[in-house]
Amino acid sequence: METHEVTTEDGWRIPLRRYPGPGQPVLLVHGMGANSHNFDLNRRWSLARYLAGEGFDSWVVELRGRGATRPPPGGRTDWDFEDFLHRDLAAAVELVQQVRRQPLHWIGHSMGGMLGVAWACCRPQEVIRSLVLFGTPLGFEPGQWALRLWGWMVQVHRVLPTLDQESLGRRLLPLMSRNRKALDFFLRYLANPENIADEVAVEIFEKLVTNESPGIILQFSDWVRCGQIRSADRSYSYTDNIWRVRRPIMFVSGRHDRMAPPRVLERFRPRLGSPEVVQRLLSAENGFSTDYGHGDLVLGRRAPEEVYPLVAEWLRSH
Repeated sequence: METHEVTTEDGWRIPLRRYPGPGQPVLLVHGMGANSHNFDLNRRWSLARYLAGEGFDSWVVELRGRGATRPPPGGRTDWDFEDFLHRDLAAAVELVQQVRRQPLHWIGHSMGGMLGVAWACCRPQEVIRSLVLFGTPLGFEPGQWALRLWGWMVQVHRVLPTLDQESLGRRLLPLMSRNRKALDFFLRYLANPENIADEVAVEIFEKLVTNESPGIILQFSDWVRCGQIRSADRSYSYTDNIWRVRRPIMFVSGRHDRMAPPRVLERFRPRLGSPEVVQRLLSAENGFSTDYGHGDLVLGRRAPEEVYPLVAEWLRSH
């Protein structure tokens, strides 16, 4: 593994972990409330290491406000989707381009996939060879009532301090060791609890759960309430502009994904401008070991055997 660091235009220091390979470069972008462990949890549950073993050049980025990222002295401590897109990822993509001098594959989980779509909407698409999107919403609908309820409740972020998810995760670990089922309620929207091994669940709460700023939380709550993904100032709708996305896309969806239900994706998918859009639904009916959820798309019990090879096959064919 190599470690790299880039500086954004507003002074944040953004780290990337690289697992070098002779093949095409791949940028792996984590989701909201997570960090680089999303794609590199440990030796077994690591899509980044798997792809390097298959010959690809894997780059795992960590977005501002988490892990080893560092703000500038006196810099603001709030951030939103556009900071990730136009600052952190712009710097990360530029580094990968400088090192490899060729287009990269974009692999994103949840919000990391939304950032890939947003890049293809409003930034140079030539740097992207293809997109692999895990549990990635293109928009939302009123039927996602639990998400909409959360979207209204989270407005308390305007007047109350941000919840310290990292500390909460560590405090829940003793409870997990005594009664795993007691935590299924917390996991259900994040994953199919039955598809997460006990040791992986512990590492998720130890290493992966990350705090977010009120800015991105309030922006996400705006998305689920209005039904579309749009900029923080509401002047640009990424959902309305997905027709601009011209790169090949593979969606990896879980039948039990409550954050990005396959039925909602099917509603928005025809609007994409890409000539090649593939959706792989991970379900028992389709020959997988179980019905996958959201986070377990990359960290499920048998994801290294069932899911990772699908990604390598896609990359080789593009």
